[in-house]
Amino acid sequence: MRLLVLSDSHGHIERMSLAVEKVKPDIIIHLGDHITDAQKLQTQFPHMTLHMVKGNCDVNKAGKNELVILVGGVKIFMTHGHTYNVKMGLTSFVYRAQETEADIALYGHTHRAMIDQANGLYIMNPGQMERHDGTLSASYGIIAIEKGKIGMEVEKLETEEILE
Repeated sequence: MRLLVLSDSHGHIERMSLAVEKVKPDIIIHLGDHITDAQKLQTQFPHMTLHMVKGNCDVNKAGKNELVILVGGVKIFMTHGHTYNVKMGLTSFVYRAQETEADIALYGHTHRAMIDQANGLYIMNPGQMERHDGTLSASYGIIAIEKGKIGMEVEKLETEEILE
């Protein structure tokens, strides 16, 4: 099972579409900030399962702030991260993920991609679909789940791939 993890799309639907075409996932996850982008992506790929949560830019939009799903026997906790102050640290976010008994915890909001582990909990921030003054690249996460085993990676969209 392959999962594509996206966050902070901020209107860059074409970049998300490119990631879907490259990864060919079984499931797409969007971690907020422009949840309407995820809804538009769903219309482009209606045959794919898409899970989404709201971000701090989605205040007046319908949707949940956090979600727990089960994929291949692996429990995944997802949230945008702003309600857990992830820009200041991951402690409350990790505690919440552990409360849900998650195996994987996903968040966005910081626009900085990362993968880590804490006490058996896999943690990922896929980064964002924007590029800021050349210091941050557009990126997305890939999760592979096979027979209970978890693999994670973050990929960057190359500059020449990004449609401006």
